[in-house]
Amino acid sequence: MITENKIINKYLKVLSFRNNKALNFSDDVYFDESKKIIFSTDTYEEDIHFLNSNNPKKFAKKIFRSSISDIICKGCKPTVYFLSLSLRKVNLKWLKIFTNELYSDSKKYGLFLGGGDTIKSKKFSVTISVLGEVKHQPVLRKNAKQNEDIYVTGNLGNSYLGLLVNSKKKNFGKMNRSLIKSFLLPDLPFKFSKKINNFASSSMDISDGLLKDLNSLCASSKCGAHIYYNHLPFSKNAQNLAKHKKVNLLNIFSKGDDYQILFTANKKFRRLISSTSKNTKTKVTRIGKVISTKTVKMTDKNIIFDLRHVKTGYIHKFNKE
Repeated sequence: MITENKIINKYLKVLSFRNNKALNFSDDVYFDESKKIIFSTDTYEEDIHFLNSNNPKKFAKKIFRSSISDIICKGCKPTVYFLSLSLRKVNLKWLKIFTNELYSDSKKYGLFLGGGDTIKSKKFSVTISVLGEVKHQPVLRKNAKQNEDIYVTGNLGNSYLGLLVNSKKKNFGKMNRSLIKSFLLPDLPFKFSKKINNFASSSMDISDGLLKDLNSLCASSKCGAHIYYNHLPFSKNAQNLAKHKKVNLLNIFSKGDDYQILFTANKKFRRLISSTSKNTKTKVTRIGKVISTKTVKMTDKNIIFDLRHVKTGYIHKFNKE
């Protein structure tokens, strides 16, 4: 098996010719400082990024929000997106619903469609590329410093619980509807993101899972992290399920698809972050600190967790021929 990171680092990185706008492929965005442009692109395939394509209401907004999340978490404003569709067949009713879903979210977040491509394919997939405007220096992954605080917005794990319900692997009764909504309609910390340049030293969104994404941030910043398990933010629903032993929080906190912001900040900004959290009505939790050792560790009082056995979200692996 060969991973996505290995393909990028061993084969594709050379194609950037070390242009600094590519950020050494160590971030999720392209950034041209002279032209004040930030860019990201994502491809979504049926059975991997969403369960099926029959009903656009069950995936269109999810993939749109995950696409703009890469720009938002940098403290930048997404302005225009490009849409490429690979379609097996054309269903006009389906297209209308799909368009309506994108229309309402485009309007909600202030973007317009700038173009794209449509092709016939044996498998359905969508690629969304996003351009954003840069008013302040983007908060990239690479500037975390030793002893800084580590924060995360929102809650962890609800999206994964929603996936379990949506795929009929679990039934949590009255909580089902709320959890499915967390999976299908991630609640982006949009208002909070507009203020993140005021205090964050490094930032990225949580798409692949807290541990995998935190490892990526630490690799870019050449540092490590110490996470306090009892500080991790969970919703009341998740806590109630854990209380009744229906889920293990250790098994859900790093599954991904949360699309919240993971960021670091100097301790002097604690009060500012707290007030920004309150003013934007965004849950923000301090979950740990940056350390010099290039490892990510998690503790609960005197217990050190073996993170090798904690599974994160989906990781692309490819078979060798």
